[in-house]
Amino acid sequence: MTTFTRTYSVIGTTEGALALAAELKLAGNRVIVSDRESRTDAIINLAAAPGLDVDCQVEGVVGGIQRVLLTGLEVTENLSFAAAEADVIILMTPQTAYEETINAFNGALRADHTILLCPGGLGGALVVEHLAAKYGVQGVLVAQTASMPLGGRTTGPHELRIVSKKHSLPVGVYPARRTQELIERLKADFPQLVPTANALECGLASAAPGLHPIPMIMNAARIEAEGPYIYNAYEITPTIARVIHAVDEERQAIVRALGGKPLGISELLNESYGVTGSDFYEVVQNVQAYRNVKSPPDLRYRYLSEDVPTQLVPAVAIARALGVETPLLEATVAFANAMHDCNYWEIGWNLEKLGLPGLNAETISSVL
Repeated sequence: MTTFTRTYSVIGTTEGALALAAELKLAGNRVIVSDRESRTDAIINLAAAPGLDVDCQVEGVVGGIQRVLLTGLEVTENLSFAAAEADVIILMTPQTAYEETINAFNGALRADHTILLCPGGLGGALVVEHLAAKYGVQGVLVAQTASMPLGGRTTGPHELRIVSKKHSLPVGVYPARRTQELIERLKADFPQLVPTANALECGLASAAPGLHPIPMIMNAARIEAEGPYIYNAYEITPTIARVIHAVDEERQAIVRALGGKPLGISELLNESYGVTGSDFYEVVQNVQAYRNVKSPPDLRYRYLSEDVPTQLVPAVAIARALGVETPLLEATVAFANAMHDCNYWEIGWNLEKLGLPGLNAETISSVL
């Protein structure tokens, strides 16, 4: 009988989720893959396959560069079972689906669980902690990363190419006093985790607020007419790069107001991918993981529909509470509202949804 070091339940069937599930299995863990009801077809197809054909092109992944038919991944449509069996639950669903997912666990959450959100938006750890408490579970260790640990590409039915792995991965824990506990629990399988001061600082240690929505908005006409098409380096031109850089300066200002020392967007990409360049435009063009990828298929893609309500809206809310001006971030939300004919200010993660009403610079450390 096989004895596993740890049981991970990966909730999500995106390329990034399957890449992480594959690496955790290669490391000798028991790995369960499940997903939400809306993704049942993906689960059924994965369960029917003889295995996951993994073409790993990244030396830093467990096992190195290799082609292997990975067997032994457990696949289930039952989210409650996946949660109950796990030592560590990794949520790789859209951040907007956290409440739906926690509800589907159907009472299986336990106080000894570790929940890792990959990534967790801006304040996802707070949202999930409050949801767990709502369902009567206190003391769950909840953490979030600033981005996905690995990048994958589907190359055929049940075929996955692993194309990137973050060299370092910022992680934030709620409450922050449990950060070292989280690092100790996960260090064997996630040695690349770099602790941040708290979950909010981790959520702001991401290039996504500029890197994801701005190219979509500025390339909207082509995406709507032709998507998906080859979208090398997010189709960032020098002009788009200048706008992203300006948006990123607002992100950095929020981090400073929280008492942190932010890395600029070029530094973040250097930390993640080991690339350099004379400016942000040159750096982003040098990220190999951004080559030969597809553009969003339409303007409802997650770079707007998920990132705006769970990253930009809370960023602006926190900025306002701390007296930081963010006109470009606010304009980006306004554009998304008009494009999607909705009000992300209302449906996004405001301070009340994060459990942070009355947030200010004096109270921030005691709250987190």
